[in-house]
Amino acid sequence: MQYPTKATCAVALLFAIGTMGMGYILPVAYISSAQAQEDYLPTQKDFVGKWKLNGGAIRPPRDMKDAPTPEQEAAASEFQQTVTAFYGAFDYLEITADGRYNFHQPGDPTSGACVWCGTWSFSNSSAWLKLETAPRLDIYAKDGDMQMTYTAEPDEKSKYAWLVFGWTKAE
Repeated sequence: MQYPTKATCAVALLFAIGTMGMGYILPVAYISSAQAQEDYLPTQKDFVGKWKLNGGAIRPPRDMKDAPTPEQEAAASEFQQTVTAFYGAFDYLEITADGRYNFHQPGDPTSGACVWCGTWSFSNSSAWLKLETAPRLDIYAKDGDMQMTYTAEPDEKSKYAWLVFGWTKAE
């Protein structure tokens, strides 16, 4: 009869430890419904304004099946430097509420001059510049920076799908 008593005590002890341990685990794992509702989905008006380039990086395309080779990464990095220099030549990117965008060069008047401009649309919580490479603009936090990625390749040798650019609101 000693064994059932020891087994009962062991189970009770494990249960007590588990119950006390849950007190420490639950507050960390628990997310209130109010917090869950705070997830940010940008609206069209969040993209409107003037944006300054704040950096760029490369990352392998999401649909890439194999690990990138050093040659692919080097080519993408070189191309990223070229495109960063191109964007860096502009003073800012202006996105207007009427569906237009304009990359302004330093010294351009704030309206009228169009060096590199076009139209944009909004869908799936993203802004899309109407260009051959279909740049997608995303904002992940209220009043946060904007990220630009490319969703199309103008030709099979392009490295646009590797590029990521960050933009900070200027106004």
